[in-house]
Amino acid sequence: MSSPQPSQPAQQASAKAPVEDRLTFPPFPQAPPGVTIIPFKQFKEHGIQMFATDGDDDVERDGLGIPTTELRVHHDTDFCKTETKRKRKAQKREQFKTSTIPGARKEWWQHWEEAEDLRSTRPYNPNTSPLDRLYDAAAEFRKGRAWPPSPTGISALWDQFRLYVGLLSNTPVWKRTDKPQQEAQSDSDDDDFDEEDGLAQGTKTNVIEADFEREPRKYLPRVLARPPYALYDAQPIPVGSDEEVKHLLDGENARREECMVDFLNDPELKMKIFLSSYIRKQGLIWTDRNLVNIPRLLGFFIRFLLRSNVFPEQPLLRGLQRTLEVVNLAQKELILTSKLAKELPDKFSLACTSCFGQKADGYKPIAPIMEEKEAKDRNTAETNDDIREPDPKRPRLDLVNKDLTEAAKSAVEQFEEELKADNVEVIRVDDALLMKDAAKRQVIQDNMDPLADAVPGWTESTWGSTPADDAIPNWAELSSWGNAPATGESDPWAIPPIEWAPPDVHSLLPLLGPTGFPLTHTTGAVECSIRRIKSFTPPPASNTLPKSPISGDEPEEDPDAVDIELERRFAKLVLAPWPGWDKANDEMPHLAKPRILETSRGPIVGVVQPDGQVDQDAMDLNTTAIPEGVTPHDPFKDDITVWVEPAILPALSPGLGLGGTWVQISRQQDFAGEGGKKKKKKKGKSKKVAPRYWYIDELMMILPSYHT
Repeated sequence: MSSPQPSQPAQQASAKAPVEDRLTFPPFPQAPPGVTIIPFKQFKEHGIQMFATDGDDDVERDGLGIPTTELRVHHDTDFCKTETKRKRKAQKREQFKTSTIPGARKEWWQHWEEAEDLRSTRPYNPNTSPLDRLYDAAAEFRKGRAWPPSPTGISALWDQFRLYVGLLSNTPVWKRTDKPQQEAQSDSDDDDFDEEDGLAQGTKTNVIEADFEREPRKYLPRVLARPPYALYDAQPIPVGSDEEVKHLLDGENARREECMVDFLNDPELKMKIFLSSYIRKQGLIWTDRNLVNIPRLLGFFIRFLLRSNVFPEQPLLRGLQRTLEVVNLAQKELILTSKLAKELPDKFSLACTSCFGQKADGYKPIAPIMEEKEAKDRNTAETNDDIREPDPKRPRLDLVNKDLTEAAKSAVEQFEEELKADNVEVIRVDDALLMKDAAKRQVIQDNMDPLADAVPGWTESTWGSTPADDAIPNWAELSSWGNAPATGESDPWAIPPIEWAPPDVHSLLPLLGPTGFPLTHTTGAVECSIRRIKSFTPPPASNTLPKSPISGDEPEEDPDAVDIELERRFAKLVLAPWPGWDKANDEMPHLAKPRILETSRGPIVGVVQPDGQVDQDAMDLNTTAIPEGVTPHDPFKDDITVWVEPAILPALSPGLGLGGTWVQISRQQDFAGEGGKKKKKKKGKSKKVAPRYWYIDELMMILPSYHT
């Protein structure tokens, strides 16, 4: 049931009734005693007191000396505008922090941040096309600020982003077939230009005439953007008419519009691709300056779009907000990829590689690969003899090669016969029995000894003749090249001495001291894959670790004691699998999926194929029994814990991807059946599976957490 409505006269009476808590004017209330109200025409604005008196506190005051009141809602412009002594000291300290070198200038982003929020922008018509608004906003972003000079590379980075988004076109290269070459070049000189910048892109053929006929430029032409590497060495497209040229230009415009549409449909995804795989393929990640400047520059542009309200549509607005989060994350992680590349592998991993040997694939010589390819081609040719017609030139080439081989073989045999005639024993260096025959090896060492009594020399008349015993030349006098003259004057042709430093030798001794680590542990599974940082922890306090389990009645080192010592000195880095890091499978195919290398030892979940790929669906029925306390390694699901030095922890960030070769640190008892020493069980102790740790044998690439 509905409630009864009041009658119309009752409503009018309630509206006319006076409200006691409502202020109505006139009449105006009387001023309190002792207070004088100044008319508005007599009011004078005093503003904020700029300079405070000596001894005043850090309080903002107006022109009459009255302290101002802080607003309940904080704004960006709410700061103390009175120059107090405390504030001036703080400004000097901040200036000293930002520029420690006298006369140092601010960075470009510091100049932009000073007036970025106050930069005025024109309103954008929401009824126009989003593509037009994006193009106009990019042009205004370019012209509305002072850009650093060209050597800094900021303008070049902005051009690379415009090429990627579609704001800048890649002019196609064509060749006119309906005109003479000289006339086609002159047409390209006059017609080929950038519409936005008005810069000629053609090659001037007659420089001398151009200097006399054309007026010199007032400004130097801006450097054109470097095209993507996919367009390098592109062959000119033959065209036969102006319509075909127009068709090429229309196709480029359509491609640009498609790139802009893709960016507006999903700006977050396109920004992830640009800040990860795209800049890697274009070679923009190999300098630390680019890793810092790229996300800062794009952050200014995205914030400009949001502040100017270029896209009031809610889907576009939310997409740009998520894009700004990606840019802020890139500003943190891109520079960390460079720092980690210089820190990893650390000293512990390098020492383990020196101790146990390199387990990664490394670089393979090209000769076996070419021989394998030629053998494969020969087998393919033999199986396809009935299909492929024989090459008439091949028999002649085979005969020529056979004649050359026989001629070289006869020359070698003739030379050996002459040596044998002079009672000289001939020993082939490539003899397979050389390493087993100690007598032959000693003969070669004696003849290859650089300290043998065979002093070559020369006289004034004969080159290479051996002088008499009493006329051995003085090597110090003969080899005077590079020595200072006897008069003490400096020789301008003197060669400075070179001090050759020995290569760095990585050892476990400086890290662990006299340790039984090489005796109690060995290498296990060897995995080559891309993993991402899951967590990392510093070494625990010494008093929280258990005591060493080494006892006096056990002369051998205990692997548990070695693990405790490692845990005492190193930090733990937990890496999780990242099998879907490269969905396109076009950047590094050999790292698209985890691989188990040939140097791996120990049980693996699944069957390892000859190329290292792991087939998890197949079951290996011929594997031996898994030793007690050993867990099979699953490269697709298991996390690994890597020992690293604590000094590397500041350069780590959760989510970063590390691509390399990971080696498991197993115990000798895990391979007792392969010659390892099996540890004796202690009475009264329960069975416990000790964790297995890893080290980095080789690091090939580092990826940000948003890699796409």
